[in-house]
Amino acid sequence: MKLQNTLAAVAAASTALFDVAQAHCYIYGVYVNGVDSGTFAGIRTPAYNGPPPYGFANGPVKDLDSIDMRCNVLGDHQVPHTIAVQPGDNLTMEWHHDARTATDDVIASSHHGPAMVYLSPDPPTENSFVKIWEEGKFAEGEGARAPGKWATTADVAANGGKMNVRIPKGLKAGFYLVRAEMIGLHEAEVSYQKNPIRGAQFYPNCIQIEVLGDGDVELPAGVSFPGAYKWEDPGIVYDVYCSTKTTTTAPCTTTYQIPGPTVWSGAWPETPSVALGAMTGVTKVTSWNTWIVKSVITSASAGQVLGTSTYQAGWSSTYHTPTPTV
Repeated sequence: MKLQNTLAAVAAASTALFDVAQAHCYIYGVYVNGVDSGTFAGIRTPAYNGPPPYGFANGPVKDLDSIDMRCNVLGDHQVPHTIAVQPGDNLTMEWHHDARTATDDVIASSHHGPAMVYLSPDPPTENSFVKIWEEGKFAEGEGARAPGKWATTADVAANGGKMNVRIPKGLKAGFYLVRAEMIGLHEAEVSYQKNPIRGAQFYPNCIQIEVLGDGDVELPAGVSFPGAYKWEDPGIVYDVYCSTKTTTTAPCTTTYQIPGPTVWSGAWPETPSVALGAMTGVTKVTSWNTWIVKSVITSASAGQVLGTSTYQAGWSSTYHTPTPTV
């Protein structure tokens, strides 16, 4: 059997498994002070979970103990471009579901939850991720039985997928990872540990940046991924739709505790949005040459499977300059 036919068979078999990604999301672009860095530039885009055109890269992480909680699937793999920034710069991360367009739904309207941004030296070490921004439930819903207004749906998605954060003032020059995250609580009334077909859905995405300048502020000790969130955390197990039910077995919790540590005191207290310039790059991915299924990475080219390998996360302990695109 020819390898090309093998790929076709893989793609055909995938239709049942990867019919549609249910309005999940990841970051498509990053603006620095309103200037677009280019689609996917500097972003460690999650790996696809099947061959084109049926696989997708926007699925959630659900196991709190998985290394994928750090920077998503294959998050240890560097990308060629690193975004240069200065302390005080405004980063606008643009999240999308299916395409980098104004009509994209960003994330399903049901996927209410918090959003956070962490910063870590690159590569991360134990307890190196420091939270520099967060937003959770910021308003009650309209009506007697409404889930409220949440960061993922009523802020990020409502603003075209835009999430803003500023590089801390005086931050020491060097290479860092920005770990941005959205959490969907629509199935979080029980933990994934207790019911693997439900549980909170995590969408972490990492961006490679180089901080320039003569700053001397070092990040304090932070948290580790995995490890920052626990199965019993009230922000991990939370019935976001409790208030919409006509009958409940217990009173609904009206407040929400965002998971993880508090925001670092050295982070900016406010992160205003900035005017954005023109977008550069493609708006949609139509083809890819690698994908991973159950820890097996498949590589292909021109419709032919080239080979497979078993994946094991290999985070380095020292920084290596990314290999440029040939």
